[in-house]
Amino acid sequence: MSLSPGKALPLLALALLGCKTPTPQAEKDWIFACPEPESRVTEDDGRSLTFTGTDPADPSVCTARTASDGAVRLIWGMVEDASSEGHGHPAGMQSLFPAKTGANASYTATVSYPGSGIQYPFETRWRVVGFEKLEGPAGRFDTVVLERMANGTGANAQQSFTVRYWLEGVSGILLQRKVTLGRGATSLLRDMRATAFSPPPPPPRQPPPAGAPSGPPSG
Repeated sequence: MSLSPGKALPLLALALLGCKTPTPQAEKDWIFACPEPESRVTEDDGRSLTFTGTDPADPSVCTARTASDGAVRLIWGMVEDASSEGHGHPAGMQSLFPAKTGANASYTATVSYPGSGIQYPFETRWRVVGFEKLEGPAGRFDTVVLERMANGTGANAQQSFTVRYWLEGVSGILLQRKVTLGRGATSLLRDMRATAFSPPPPPPRQPPPAGAPSGPPSG
């Protein structure tokens, strides 16, 4: 979340009107895992991500590349690993998983801006809203829905925002994000919707071992 300190710029607040309320599914747990390598998603701003696996030094970080070979790191598959999104998410969000309706997490995420040396703490709360079917340009999917609520503290108290995330239930790929800005807040994080989605390609077929029959058995 890239939040601008100081006076808010006039931005159109993005509301959640029209979003379906997720239907809780009792006793359903969702185990987090980074999308499999070569899974792909294209977002409605044209950005395309091809996932490359999990950071071996931090299992909460999923890695991907863009079409121009840029590197992207997504904490728990949702939050970009950047100072503008704040520090503290990997450990702070850990109690959400396995994700079960009503699970929650609370911690402080500290946002910083390169060159300023100023840090902005946000009281951050997450909850697992539930599970729902999501239909959009990329298709129809079963998703797990999580919500992130952040409130600035101290001199940053005027800043607040809420973000809701829809993750595809099998692959863990983020398919949709909705942003709601609190009074006085500005943000560079925007609503997002996937326009295309593809699972990893199947592994190549292995040739039969030498000497193995190549046709149906004779009878």
